[in-house]
Amino acid sequence: MNRLLPFSALLGGLLLSAFAGYSQSQPYRFTLQAEKLDVPAGPWQVTRVLDLRPDRSRLGSVRRGLGNEMASADFAQPLAAEVTQFLRVRQPAQAGARPVLMRVFALALAEDLRANSEHAEAELVADFLVPQPDSTFQVLLTVGETARRGGLDVTKFHPANVALVLQQGLRKLEALPATFAPTETLSRADALAGRGGAATQRFPIQAAAEPARGFYRSYQEFITNQPSEADYPFSITHVARTGKRWAGTDEIQVNYLGTDDQHPTRPLYTGNLWGLSDGKEILIAYRNRFYKLLPAADGRNFTFTGPPVFDEKAASNVAVAGVMGGALGAALASAANGTNVMAPYELHLASGRVVAAQDAGQTDADGFATTPDTAKVYVYRRPDAAKDQVVTFSASGRPAASLQARQWTVLTWQDRRQELKLCVQAGQGPESCKAFVPDFSQPTYLECVVPAGGGAPTLRQVPAKEGLFELRRIQRLAKADK
Repeated sequence: MNRLLPFSALLGGLLLSAFAGYSQSQPYRFTLQAEKLDVPAGPWQVTRVLDLRPDRSRLGSVRRGLGNEMASADFAQPLAAEVTQFLRVRQPAQAGARPVLMRVFALALAEDLRANSEHAEAELVADFLVPQPDSTFQVLLTVGETARRGGLDVTKFHPANVALVLQQGLRKLEALPATFAPTETLSRADALAGRGGAATQRFPIQAAAEPARGFYRSYQEFITNQPSEADYPFSITHVARTGKRWAGTDEIQVNYLGTDDQHPTRPLYTGNLWGLSDGKEILIAYRNRFYKLLPAADGRNFTFTGPPVFDEKAASNVAVAGVMGGALGAALASAANGTNVMAPYELHLASGRVVAAQDAGQTDADGFATTPDTAKVYVYRRPDAAKDQVVTFSASGRPAASLQARQWTVLTWQDRRQELKLCVQAGQGPESCKAFVPDFSQPTYLECVVPAGGGAPTLRQVPAKEGLFELRRIQRLAKADK
């Protein structure tokens, strides 16, 4: 439930001090408007974008600053508005093109950091619907796209990556002939609510009683359950790992059988394989090793236990330990290596993207990733020229209380799909509102600014460090007045 908490006089300093340890990196905001979109003209035209992501608070997270601190990443405006504007400019309306609704179920970015490399990633899961005269919609196409590029400062690649996955999806749309006959029809209510299409898509590999035997030389061969024929007969052997950190996991060894008289068995390496199956179990080739894939509980994805997730802080400790040496260095190295445990991963069937489960989160009723936690939004008013004027403050249409100068309040919000609407009004003057989905990874700070010469007050988002500083200053002033 989303609720309004009491003002600072009731909250005291405990809540503020609790947030002092949170990462306060400034969110990364960007736009697509400077990016390219190379899509040939076709018979279809996206005229509307519907954001159906289960988490609309951000696109993902990036690393910023010298300390590589995690920070939220998002468009400078809501997703639907950003993508619609981008497409309208880069893909002008064509005469005779039929209007299409683009439903976005996932549009995410991330940074994959490893010991010797760093990559920026983007993922898109969407479908395209064409409206009918009877107000129904027909599903033209469902797409799942990924983009990945590496470098030193990979944060700068995110706008181009996001534009690229959109381009890949739109190219598939425009490749459909005007005479294409869709097979799935949705009511208007189902189309707008995100039912059908990508939300219910299933692949042959999920429907098969047993996987076909052979080599998956591409992700497409895997999801269609149509592997290539193996070069030679092969076998899969599971060898239990020893050691506390890897207890309960297996080392999977795959061997060719009878390749020649001198070598009854020969190791099979991952090479150019996406994976393989012996007709009973499915293996994915990931980071030069094979891991067993299992259907996820959500029925939409697959999971596997894979290599340890790179821990940047632990790696730094090992490096420091190597320089320091001695007992202290050994202790640091031991603590760092102690985190080197096998990790759970998810394979997103809609796109083929592999994600460490610690980043994937849980899933909602539709099977898309989400995390059930709480966003916090702080609203404060500094001492200003209109200090005697009381501001009425309300949240999502519910009357709240007055907000005076040198006062603050905090709200909680738990719906990643819906916008939180905050409104402020000075006396009987005009009302000013701000609607947005709050960041769930760190608090949001808004300053209520009251113009000295009259007019509607405004809510201005400020950096986390500035907001926390102002809240502490207001608290100190309140104590000094007692």
